[in-house]
Amino acid sequence: MRPRGPSLLPWLLALPLLGGWNLLRSSNRAVEAGNAKMQAGKAEEALTEYDKAVGKLPNEPGVHFDRGAALFALSRFDEAGEEFLRATEAKDGPLKAAAFYNLGNAFFKKDKFKEAVEAYKRSLTFNPSDKRAKWNLEIALKKQKEEEKKKEEEEKNKDKDKDKDKDKDKDKDKDKKEEDKKDDDKKDQKDKDKNQDKENEKNKGPDKKQAEKEPPEPKPAEQQEMEAVLDSLERSPKDLEKERARLRAVRRRPPAKDW
Repeated sequence: MRPRGPSLLPWLLALPLLGGWNLLRSSNRAVEAGNAKMQAGKAEEALTEYDKAVGKLPNEPGVHFDRGAALFALSRFDEAGEEFLRATEAKDGPLKAAAFYNLGNAFFKKDKFKEAVEAYKRSLTFNPSDKRAKWNLEIALKKQKEEEKKKEEEEKNKDKDKDKDKDKDKDKDKDKKEEDKKDDDKKDQKDKDKNQDKENEKNKGPDKKQAEKEPPEPKPAEQQEMEAVLDSLERSPKDLEKERARLRAVRRRPPAKDW
């Protein structure tokens, strides 16, 4: 059964074809020296030799491939990817396939899984039987899906945070409106109380103030008699004459003795 999961990683973690390509072995001593240094595990010294070879053969894809292998061994993955990309210009099919394969490895090391997937696919178009490319493609696809899922979750969390902030703002606005309404109600009540006090003061007036004073003293008897005469003016002349005669009789009557 085909292994899956973490057991696939050794294929990816393996270094690219460190031995380089022997296409230039007989024509360039720097390439041969660099290949020997790489086989000995001395990537820094090998890179120095490959730099010399690139200076003399700048358009040779095989030299760029070997230089990319040295850079990859030194974990300089961006530079390695650039060299492998130059190597994909090769007309030789196997070299072209190997260049795309190692380009995929360089992308994978930089967590550029989408680009790695495309590079492995291109490698397989030139070498469909390459099991390492198939293996790494499967892992890269898995990593790509995990990354996309992670981004979707992050976006969802951002949207949730935005919704929470909106709800908080709505609650703040609601509380502020309620506070403003309470303040307005208090102000309206104060104005009503003031207006009511003014209205009460106005209605009180001079008549009511006078009514609140003590009742007037009783009128004298003579004044009461005169008022009775005046009232009789509104009656008939006969009633008026009778009232006058009664008053004259009352005046001529001798005072009552008090002994």
